[in-house]
Amino acid sequence: MKRILSGMFFSLFRGFGIWCIIIAVVILGALFDFSNLRDIDIIAVGTFGETRDYSSEDRQLIITPENVDQYSFKGSGISAFDVYRFHVDPLPHDKFDQIADRFIDPYDEVNAIFDSIRNMHVIPSLIVVIFIAVFFGRMFSQGTIKNLLTCGYSRAKIFIASFIVTAVTSLVLFLLRLAGFVIMCMLLKWQPPVYLPVLIPTALISFLLMITINSFTLAALFITNKKTVTFIIGFLMFFTFDLSVSKILSSALWSFEMEAQQSIDNEEYINLVKENRRNELEERFDFSEFTSDFYCDDQIVLDFGVKDTIPAPLKYSMIALIYADPAMLHGVEGLYSPYLMTRDGLIYIPIAVNIIWIIVSSGLGVAVFRKREIHC
Repeated sequence: MKRILSGMFFSLFRGFGIWCIIIAVVILGALFDFSNLRDIDIIAVGTFGETRDYSSEDRQLIITPENVDQYSFKGSGISAFDVYRFHVDPLPHDKFDQIADRFIDPYDEVNAIFDSIRNMHVIPSLIVVIFIAVFFGRMFSQGTIKNLLTCGYSRAKIFIASFIVTAVTSLVLFLLRLAGFVIMCMLLKWQPPVYLPVLIPTALISFLLMITINSFTLAALFITNKKTVTFIIGFLMFFTFDLSVSKILSSALWSFEMEAQQSIDNEEYINLVKENRRNELEERFDFSEFTSDFYCDDQIVLDFGVKDTIPAPLKYSMIALIYADPAMLHGVEGLYSPYLMTRDGLIYIPIAVNIIWIIVSSGLGVAVFRKREIHC
């Protein structure tokens, strides 16, 4: 195994392709981050000197470079923990009012950095799909695989070594991408609310999603020995995750939940919201219904959920498919806050699911590769 790995890494770094890949990730990542961060009001005003006029009939508010700090998380004096759990956990009234009364809500900055970390895999995974088809495809076309088999190496070891090289390459590119994002934030003078218990598992899921895409792509190459098929499988995996099963099904469930909720006349909830602007409420995730409910003093005051709106077998089949989706974190974007998903454990499900899919795809690749004929 060590000789196979050393040979693959030597061939990888001897070529010019890996350096082109690294340069592409750095440049494309910088352009991607700049384009996304440039649209954030705090950066547009504070870094580029623009002015935002949010004046209305009953309020005059103009954000300028001179006063922008008081509207951002950086100058708010609010802790990242409080900003993340806003509208999820009850907060002291002074902190709740401090966040709620800001016209430019620091919570927008929470969503901005969460989305950036959540999508950190996008550019590296697309590039690694191409890398797999070209680098390992060349090993087939040039007879390297056949030579390794002649030397007595098992097909399982060859596949596992190829997977390790792919995983290491993916890790390096992912870390470069993450470092580039941090540098871009520094260049744009943005200090977002960093709450590591949310961002660390989010980054891990993004990396594992990248490995899942790559493992299916690598398995497709070793199963078919065709670069074209490998490209197609890799790109389909990449773009399918953007329009994932969980996104479609969770949107459908949410529509049913809204329909069910319209028929509920919950006077207690309405009064609590009017009096305290939801600050007395705690949101809790319900795994059996794939929804969240609202509690006050451990008593439920607003119960979401499909209930009898759709048949139970259909509902639970939909929920099972959502949980089985490796891109679930992307599918439920906007439905639940990052803090809620982390506190109640929803965010950890895609970690286990991605690991399972990586094992399944790699196992399938090894099983088929061991039986197929090699024509080089």
